[in-house]
Amino acid sequence: MVKGAFRVATAPFPSPSSTVGGRPVKAAYYARVSTGKQDLEVQGEEIREFIARRGWTLEASYADVASGAREDRAEFRRLLADAARGKFGAVVVQRFDRAARSVKQLVETLEHLRRCRVAFVSIKEDLDTSTPAGELIFHVMAAIGQFERALIGDRIRSGLQRARALGRQLGRPRTQVLPDQVLRLRAQGLSYRGIARRLHISGALAHRLARDGATEGPGERSKTFQGGSQTALGASVPSSTH
Repeated sequence: MVKGAFRVATAPFPSPSSTVGGRPVKAAYYARVSTGKQDLEVQGEEIREFIARRGWTLEASYADVASGAREDRAEFRRLLADAARGKFGAVVVQRFDRAARSVKQLVETLEHLRRCRVAFVSIKEDLDTSTPAGELIFHVMAAIGQFERALIGDRIRSGLQRARALGRQLGRPRTQVLPDQVLRLRAQGLSYRGIARRLHISGALAHRLARDGATEGPGERSKTFQGGSQTALGASVPSSTH
């Protein structure tokens, strides 16, 4: 059974009219294309016309040339940061998929804007979170997103239980590291951080291996570190993933 799938945020979005305190609402727009062969201005022109019809003022514009699935889009991250600073009161996009390519990604964006008291408007889908209908749609999407995350969690837990029942070893692959390896790399001038990267171990373990290797004789240093916990000579070391 999926638990906690329908807990959604209850704080309302702001309700910008054409003016606040006699001043026009400050709006920002976000445009995105996947490749340089596509024209950002097509989106920009439509959004600017929409903002003008609403009687808002265009405070800032943000545009990325990147896949919508990427979460490290520079301009999109700047937009979210400026929203947190209160630079504008509404964000306008041409379509949902310009801001996000999944329900989860879109809901996270809307939740961030809601916390910042910034409305979200999508022209093509006729969504405006400053209206009761728009806020209702947001809550429906949030519920769907949480339900999807709960289902994924359930599938992962079921898969792990199945693997354990079949006797399969779980976790990251292991690597064998000798104290002498760390000491040789230290003698070559590598830092502990560099050694950790080279041997795929933690920096703390590199420190400990060097310390133990320096106090043990050559015979003791030849013992291999492998396996899971890092408690004594012969302990196991999970490799880091790349």
